[in-house]
Amino acid sequence: ISCTLEGTLTATGYTISYSNTNTDCFTDSRSGITTSGTSYTLTGLEEGTQYSITLNATLTGGRTEQDIITATTRTAAPSAPPSSVRLSVVSSTSIYARWGPVDCRHRNGRITGYTVRYGEEGGGQRYEHRSGDSSGGMITLSGLTNKTVYTVVV
Repeated sequence: ISCTLEGTLTATGYTISYSNTNTDCFTDSRSGITTSGTSYTLTGLEEGTQYSITLNATLTGGRTEQDIITATTRTAAPSAPPSSVRLSVVSSTSIYARWGPVDCRHRNGRITGYTVRYGEEGGGQRYEHRSGDSSGGMITLSGLTNKTVYTVVV
């Protein structure tokens, strides 16, 4: 959270209240916040959650200013790979890759897509493809070199 006070205004303290917008339940309030800068980091929030955050600044002379924003926390990467990754040969220069979703216990938030990285085993040229499919997916990797071993990671 950061703020900029207009003109010659000086803040003597801040109160921050925030709530999870999915539940509309009041989450927490932190008052008496003093900072020499214009930013404050909220900790202990849930990953991938949207919050409504109210910042009240107490200014010199007792006047208060209020600002309300909505922000969403980032999510961690899944703690396990997608399920049922399978490769099959389509032709001498193409491989078909197919996979299922990440098990719900390991998603760590909402899956918005997958990245498929592939290249010649032992180095060489590396390629990447991003999929916007959140439930699992498939891709045909084409333009490959005949009689070459490839590594594929989903």
